[in-house]
Amino acid sequence: MTPRPLRQLFDAMYHGKYRFEEFLELRPQEHYNIVRWNSRTIYKPSKKLKAFHYFLNGFLLEYLPVNQSVSFAYRKGATLQQAVAPHARSRAFYQTDLQRFFDSITSDLIRSTLEGASTPASDLPEHIDHILDLLTINGKLPIGYSTSPILSNACLLRFDERLAAISKDRQWIYTRYADDIIISADDRKTIGDAKELIESCLAAELGGNFALNPSKSKLTTIGRKVKLLGLVILPNGAVAIDRDIRNRIETLLHFYISDRSRLAKIFEEERSEGMEEGLQRLSGLVSYTYAADPLYLEKLRAKFGATVIDSLLHRSAE
Repeated sequence: MTPRPLRQLFDAMYHGKYRFEEFLELRPQEHYNIVRWNSRTIYKPSKKLKAFHYFLNGFLLEYLPVNQSVSFAYRKGATLQQAVAPHARSRAFYQTDLQRFFDSITSDLIRSTLEGASTPASDLPEHIDHILDLLTINGKLPIGYSTSPILSNACLLRFDERLAAISKDRQWIYTRYADDIIISADDRKTIGDAKELIESCLAAELGGNFALNPSKSKLTTIGRKVKLLGLVILPNGAVAIDRDIRNRIETLLHFYISDRSRLAKIFEEERSEGMEEGLQRLSGLVSYTYAADPLYLEKLRAKFGATVIDSLLHRSAE
């Protein structure tokens, strides 16, 4: 696409439904609600801010480069299986994740990512301060904005490329799924310093905001159950959703269809959840299946009905 002024791109999309002046004058701090979910704070944009995010996604953020060989979350057509499958023939695995992932992505990092990219907006520098206000809350990437997932991948591009290059030199395999990082190799000793190497790449490319989560960092080897991102590597190298998770999903779906009172009791006994919270968790499990194993999702559709599965998927996307 030939670069054009942001006003022209905006008008080409909305044809008068919204005026560009509305976009420029919108005060984002007045256009979101806060929702608490377990220990998470989720920000829900207003209808107008959501529309402007849709515009920014289509004409700006989707043009930002991402290392598609190692980063698999938040990309159309990419799945959890694709993040795990490259590790299927390895024998040693280091898993970790990034603490407070979205909170660690600041306005300054987003600014440098946008300024260094080629986009359809010819006058991006003129509007970048306002765009950053629309994309962030208190200078950080918020959970709940449709723009945040795309930005997170783009902002980690330099980190992905550095770690991928080093991994190739060391004959490691590296993949990332959102905040989850996996390093694997043929021998446990060769990845003994994976933690320190990941931390040095973070510091070199992203500064001091990012830290690894020690409670979710572990080194495992073949000979025990190898579980990555909720998926299991089988002895034949196949990747599948863990049997315990499959059994859990199917049990909850069974009672969702046949006995809602029993389902409510399960939610209460397990986590002291109300029906709405429990159904949101069930929807999250179905959404996880969609990302992890599309073939298994089709089996669930056949067993429990496409309408049931698709309604739960829709609920998780709301």
